[in-house]
This record gives sequence, C-alpha cells and structure tokens, in this order.
Amino acid sequence: MTDKLSQEEINTLLYESGVGVLALTDGTEAYSIPESFGYDGEKVYFQFVYTADSKKMRFLETTETATLTVYDEHPARSVLVQGPIEPVPEEDETKAATAIAENASIPTLNVYTETTPEEFTMDYYRLEPTAISGRQFSAFTPTPDDQ
Repeated sequence: MTDKLSQEEINTLLYESGVGVLALTDGTEAYSIPESFGYDGEKVYFQFVYTADSKKMRFLETTETATLTVYDEHPARSVLVQGPIEPVPEEDETKAATAIAENASIPTLNVYTETTPEEFTMDYYRLEPTAISGRQFSAFTPTPDDQ
C-alpha cells in the first residue's frame, strides 16, 4: 500500500536527506548519478564539481526536465523533484551555498583520482521544481509465525 506524502513530509525528507539520485538525458540515453544537494523549501541546489570532459555536464546541457529521486528506507518513502536545471546567478550564490551547507551530504570521496584539484571546475546549479511528489510505502514485516 502507498500513501501520498504531504508537502510538510516532502519538505522534511528533502531537508533531512542531503543526497539523492539525479537523472539526466541526452534525448536517447538516460544518465543517473548520486548527487548531494541543498534545499531551501523552494529550490534544490547543487554544487557540481567536474572536469572538461564531464559526461554529467554534457547531459545537463541536453536535459530539459531533470528528475531528482530522494528516498529513505525507515520508513520506506520517496520524493521525486522534476524540473529544469540552470546555473545559479551570481547574486543567488550565497543562497545556494547556504542551502548546501545546511543540509547537503558532502562526499569526501574523490571520483577523479587521476585528476589534480586545478583541473576541476565547481559551479552552483539549481533545479526549479515544476513537479514534486512523494509517497510512503507500507512494508510487510514478517512475524515468526509467517516463516
């Protein structure tokens, strides 16, 4: 059984999660990646770290509607945030940095082990939601009698 999450429950999951799976497309192929994010109650903010040959950035350029999936297992629930992703204007970078600092799960893993820090670019982006939905799932938990 599934139940819709209220807007308050959706906001709580987005504030508390800090990481989700971002799905992009080039029109033919889908590309999904784990991404940390910040949420300010209206927009989702990312700080993308990338190199010149980044697949993420190539797909970002061709994606009209991105989907961020955020989920929790206890209780089983998920939120989908859909909308366009755009660079954060310079005047809003403080807002992006604050949202990320307050609730993003910043990874310490360097996925570019052969790349020096000088070769990275870091930019703020935001997902402007055109649709947000959330569901909670009732899971069957077997008792000793069920086994």
